[in-house]
Amino acid sequence: MKCLGDILKMERQKRDLTQEKVCEDLQLRLTTLNRIENNQSVRGTTIKKLLNYYQMNKEE
Repeated sequence: MKCLGDILKMERQKRDLTQEKVCEDLQLRLTTLNRIENNQSVRGTTIKKLLNYYQMNKEE
């Protein structure tokens, strides 16, 4: 089973989005997204923003 950060990174790449674009759209710091995608940090509110942005639900 893949980690949440790996799944979110794959979703971003599938949509051909850069980390910079996602951060700009969601008003996140690049370091925050980078940590999440590297499975180093998971904050609930930020994860919810990303799930909504990628139009994913928690079960995916």
